[in-house]
Amino acid sequence: MRIWANAMACGIFLTLCGNAARSDTDECRDALGHYNAAKSDVSSALRQYGRCVSGSKGHEDCAFEFSTLHSAQDDFESAVSEYQDKCSD
Repeated sequence: MRIWANAMACGIFLTLCGNAARSDTDECRDALGHYNAAKSDVSSALRQYGRCVSGSKGHEDCAFEFSTLHSAQDDFESAVSEYQDKCSD
């Protein structure tokens, strides 16, 4: 029984170490960088779109700003997918 418990503890330890090692790979670091950049781009595009809508007064349709926001969202979705692929268990 004691040997089985030690084996289980070692297995859990190795599993946790494997996950930590995977999140420390170059691919994962690159994916995290892409994710952070995409998150920043969405935030910036959202602020620009919000400013346009708020200041429009019915004279501007803000299509350019919305297109920029939509593109940033597409990039964000790709970055999330990449991060999940490269950094998750």
